[in-house]
Amino acid sequence: MKPFFLLLITVFTLASCAKEYEETYVSFDDYELEEGFQLEAIVAEPLIEAPVNISFDDHGRLWAIEMAGYMQSIEGSEPKMPVGRILVFHDEDKDGQMDHTTIFLDGLKLVRAIAHVYGGLLYAEPPNLYFVEINEDLSPGKRTLVDADYAVGGNVEHQPNGLLMNIDNWIYNAKSTKRYRRRNGQWEIETTSFRGQWGITHDAIGRLLYNDNSNQVRGDWALPNVLNQHPNFKPKLGVDITIVNDQRVYPIQATAVNRGYIEGNLDEEGKLINFTSACAPVYFQGASLPQDYQGNVFVCGPEVNLIKRNVVDPFALRRTGKQVWQNKEFLVSKDEAFRPVNLQNGPDGGLYIVDMHRGIIQHKTYMTSYLRDLYIKKGLDSIVGMGRILKVTSKGHKANRNIDLTKLSSTNLIDSLSSMNTWIRNKAQQLLVNSQDPKLISPLKTILDTHTNEITQIHALYALEGLGGLNHLEFMNDEMMTKPSLCAHSLKLMSQENSTLNANSIEQLMALENEMIDYHLSFYLSRQITEENSKYLMLLIERYKGASWFLEPIYSGIEGKEEVLIDTANDYDTIRLQLETLKEPTQKSTTSEISKDGLTRGLPLYRNQCASCHGVDGEGLKGLAPPLLNSEYVSESPEKLAAIMLYGLTGPISVNGEAYEFNVAMPGIGNQESISDQDIVDIGNYIRNAFTTSPQNLTVKKVDSLRNLKRSKDQVFTVKELNENY
Repeated sequence: MKPFFLLLITVFTLASCAKEYEETYVSFDDYELEEGFQLEAIVAEPLIEAPVNISFDDHGRLWAIEMAGYMQSIEGSEPKMPVGRILVFHDEDKDGQMDHTTIFLDGLKLVRAIAHVYGGLLYAEPPNLYFVEINEDLSPGKRTLVDADYAVGGNVEHQPNGLLMNIDNWIYNAKSTKRYRRRNGQWEIETTSFRGQWGITHDAIGRLLYNDNSNQVRGDWALPNVLNQHPNFKPKLGVDITIVNDQRVYPIQATAVNRGYIEGNLDEEGKLINFTSACAPVYFQGASLPQDYQGNVFVCGPEVNLIKRNVVDPFALRRTGKQVWQNKEFLVSKDEAFRPVNLQNGPDGGLYIVDMHRGIIQHKTYMTSYLRDLYIKKGLDSIVGMGRILKVTSKGHKANRNIDLTKLSSTNLIDSLSSMNTWIRNKAQQLLVNSQDPKLISPLKTILDTHTNEITQIHALYALEGLGGLNHLEFMNDEMMTKPSLCAHSLKLMSQENSTLNANSIEQLMALENEMIDYHLSFYLSRQITEENSKYLMLLIERYKGASWFLEPIYSGIEGKEEVLIDTANDYDTIRLQLETLKEPTQKSTTSEISKDGLTRGLPLYRNQCASCHGVDGEGLKGLAPPLLNSEYVSESPEKLAAIMLYGLTGPISVNGEAYEFNVAMPGIGNQESISDQDIVDIGNYIRNAFTTSPQNLTVKKVDSLRNLKRSKDQVFTVKELNENY
C-alpha cells in the first residue's frame, strides 16, 4: 500500500492533469458516416470558434483561422469586428485530441485563407495578402505585404480564397485571377484563369479542381496557365469544365435554405434537391482511408450538413466524374449547426473537416426574409461561439501523430516524394525547393530518369524546376514519352524555357496518339511556332478534325505569330478566321475611358456588388452568372435593368441567343440598407456605358417607382415576368 502522502500527491496530480488537459466531448449520435469509418473531434469549442480553414506546418502542427466576426447575429451588423484569430494547436497528452492553443495572430478582420509556404505563413486578411515569418516560440516574426489588392471590395461570400501551393510551385486561389510565387526572396504575381468560388484543390498530376455553389466539382483539362497565354483569347472548353454533372444531395432532414420557396428547389418532404452552397472540394490521397477512396473528390454541403464523395478520372485529358452513391452520403448529420466549410488532407493520411458550427451561414446581403424566418423558427440564430475540426479515418486505423518533415534528411525527403500521402509528397517537394541546395539536383535527376512511378517523377521534375536545375537535364527522353502526364508537364516547361524538340522527338510523340500528349504538344508547337512546327500542328488538327476543344491550346500559345499558322491552314477557313481575329486586340471599354464619362462612382460600386459573379469585364463567369456585355437585359430598357438589380432574377435565361441555366437565383440588392437609389442609378448607368452602346438614362425617379412595386423582398423576377412588364 502506498503511503498516504504519496496517495494524495497521485490524486492531486491526476486531478491537475484532468483539468489542464480537459477536452470538449462531442457527441456524434446525430451523424451518419459510411460503414467502416470513424469520426473524431480533433479540436472543439471552447478552444476554437467559427473556423473556416486549416493548414499543417512543416512540423505537422495543426493551425486554423477563425472568422468569428461573420454573422454573429441575424442582423450581421458588425461583420468587420477585429475578432479573427490564427491559432496553433497542441496535443500535450498525446491522445490525438488538441488540448492547448497558441494564439499566433489576433485582432484580424474576416481573415479567410492560410498556407504554410517557404518556412512561414501566408494569410489573407482582405484586402491584403501577407507573408509572416514564424519564430521558434510560435510568435510572428517579420511581416511582408505580398499583395495589397488580394481581395478588394465585394461581399465576404465572394472574395478570393484558397492559397493552394500546387505541384508546379505556384500558389493558386479560388475566386481569383492571380497566382503567387516567391523566388530569390522576391514575390511574383502572375495572371491565371479565374476559378471557382470557395475552396480549391489539385489532383495527383497538378490539375486544379474547384466548384461554385450550385456545381460541386469543376476543373481544368489543361495544366495551369496553358490556356491563358494569349490576351485576345478566352478559353471555353479546357478550363472551368463541369466534371461531375450530378448535383443531387441527400440530406436526412429539411434544412434551412435560402430560396426554398422557388419551385423545384425542395422535394415533397421539404428537403433540398440540388446543391446551393457546394464548397471546398478536396482531392484525397492518404493512408487512413482504403484504396477505393484514393483519388476521390470530397465536397462540402454546409446548407444540408453533409460531405459528398465523388470518383473522378485522374489521368484522362477530358476527365469526368460521378457521385459514388444515389440516395446516400459519405457523411451527413441531423445537427443543422454542422457546417462543413473546408476539407484538407492531413499529415497522418486522415480526411480533415473544418466545421464552422454556426446556425447562420448565409450573409445578410443575400439573406431572404424566408430564410431569416426559418433561422429564427429553428433557433439557429442563437448558435454562435462554437467550432470544430473533425477527422475521418478507417475504423481502428492508428495513424502516426508525430510527422515532422523538418527532421528528415535530404535523402529521406526525396524518398518522401513517393509517399501515398499527398500532403507528405507536396510538403517534401516544398522543403526540397526551399533548401535551394544544388547538391539535390543530381539525385532528383536520377529519380526523374529512372523511377517507375509517374507521380513521383512529376514531383521530382518540379523540385528540379524550383531549384533552378532544369538546365542540367534533357527535357524529353524515351522514359518520359511513355508517361502521358509527365510528358505533358515536360512539354509545358519546355514551352516556357524555349527548349527545342527535334523533329524525331515530335514524330515519336505524335505516333503515340495520346490525347493528353497531343493536347500539350499542340501548345508547345504553337509557342515555338515555325514553318516546320506549323506542319506538325496541321497534322494534329487533322487528327482531331471538328474538335474545337483541341484548338484552344493552339490559340493560347500562338500570340504574335498567328501569321505563320495562317499561311499553313489553307483548307481551314474557321481556324484562319479565328487566327485573324486573335491578331487584333479586343475592343473594350477601359477604366480610363469610363472616367472621362463621369461614371467613376459606378465603377467601384459595380466591382463591389456585381463583378464577383459577372466579371470585371462584364463577360460573366461560367456556372455563376451570364454576361452583361452586349446583353439585351442591359441594353433594352433602363427599367428592366433596375428591376433586376432591385429584386433579382431567376432563370433559365437566354442572352444573345445562348442559354444559361443555373440552380440558384440571382439575388437582388434592393433590400440592402447601404444601397441607395442613387447607387442603383450609378451601377446601372455604369453597366450600360461600359458594356453596351445604350444611353445612360437611368434616374433616381425610375428607381424609386420600382421600389414601390407590390413585391416582397424575396420575390425575384422570372424571365417571363420581366419581359411581360418591361
